[in-house]
Amino acid sequence: MQRGAGHSRAGLTRRSLLKGAIAVSLPAATWPSNSTSSAQSGPTILVGSKLTTTGYYRGPAFLVASHKGYFSEQHLDVEFHLVRLAPEHNRGLAEGRWPITLSSADTMLARTTQDGADFLIFMQAEEGLDVQLVVRPEIKTLADLRGKLFAADPVDSNYDLVRNKIMRDNGVAEHEYRIAILGNSSVRATALDERKVDAAMLQPPFSERSVQKGGVVLAQGSQYISNWPIVCGWGLRSWIEANRSTVVRFVRAMASATDWALDPSNREETIRLLMSEEKLSRERAERNYGYLVSKCMMNPAAIRRNLEYRIELGYYKPPHKSTEAFYDATYWSEATGLAAPAPVGRPRNATPT
Repeated sequence: MQRGAGHSRAGLTRRSLLKGAIAVSLPAATWPSNSTSSAQSGPTILVGSKLTTTGYYRGPAFLVASHKGYFSEQHLDVEFHLVRLAPEHNRGLAEGRWPITLSSADTMLARTTQDGADFLIFMQAEEGLDVQLVVRPEIKTLADLRGKLFAADPVDSNYDLVRNKIMRDNGVAEHEYRIAILGNSSVRATALDERKVDAAMLQPPFSERSVQKGGVVLAQGSQYISNWPIVCGWGLRSWIEANRSTVVRFVRAMASATDWALDPSNREETIRLLMSEEKLSRERAERNYGYLVSKCMMNPAAIRRNLEYRIELGYYKPPHKSTEAFYDATYWSEATGLAAPAPVGRPRNATPT
């Protein structure tokens, strides 16, 4: 696929992007009754062993930690809250309704740099990118998507950022197509299959299902963006700092789970666990297994590269902070007994100070 020159648009903001989005009626979110807003009452100290983490799917490290007793060894009772709509997920985290998430660093960086939420990354469980731009069969090229309708979710982060990178590299800017904020890959795939939208960024198995129903893959996200920190542990800085012992024990359990999963003798059992618990095909489970990060160690270079993409696409305005402002590796070091990864400093395309 031929890649054209990237485009930059001055004054691009989340608000201006959302003006072009189609409003979608969704049921009101139901929050846990014991949730509190950090804006109203400050960080909540975790009482007892119950811990809720949110995310879009349960990855291999989380499943192993749950099923092999690594959470219980750390005296943690961890539940997973599945989310389907990024704005709901992000708002709930910012308001302290859920303490931590296992999701992409890009979402955290977007909401921190654009919305002013004070989030912090404390570990990284997976790295890699497996998402496709899938379109209706009558659409033959990326240029044909001018004026067409995309299914979207957060608009300015995660897979939507990958979409924007693909389209801009091929000469099509955001104002040249329309978006509908619908939800995660499952929801977007349904809209595409029902011909309610013309295109969507989809991860397997939803991209595969859409192709089986006639959809066409026009681009692979991994051809445009590499080393994507797809599953990181993060949350409000205030909660993480107030619950350091809990966070350290969570990281220790997850790191131990990746040690177990990455042992070659446990590979097959881990893949079967993914297939049974997440209803994945074997091929997809093997891909997910390949994204595991040893000991859940953070990759500051990958986080910096993510910041550089955001600067390149106009989503991170000056002043630009050092990469180290967005993560704290001391939780990981305390959990594993290992030295923290070396700092990488400011994004290479940051505005000079």
